[in-house]
Amino acid sequence: MKDFAAIDFETANSQRSSVCSVGIVIVRGGEIADKFYSLIKPEPEYYNYWCSQVHGLCAADTEDAPIFPEVWKQIEPKIA
Repeated sequence: MKDFAAIDFETANSQRSSVCSVGIVIVRGGEIADKFYSLIKPEPEYYNYWCSQVHGLCAADTEDAPIFPEVWKQIEPKIA
């Protein structure tokens, strides 16, 4: 496989919609062609202890971050 996108999400709590960061690597022809990372304001907007322990993010980190639909507008063209 020489062309693919790898995507990793972190969540703020146990809700799937609580994405608080996303990282993407685009590989074309076996070489890294693009990278993307963004903090995201989670929905619902609260962090549980265990999620913060795993990825080290808290509410202060994402206070001014965009919500996921805004970030997705930047991601979608990269993986299409």
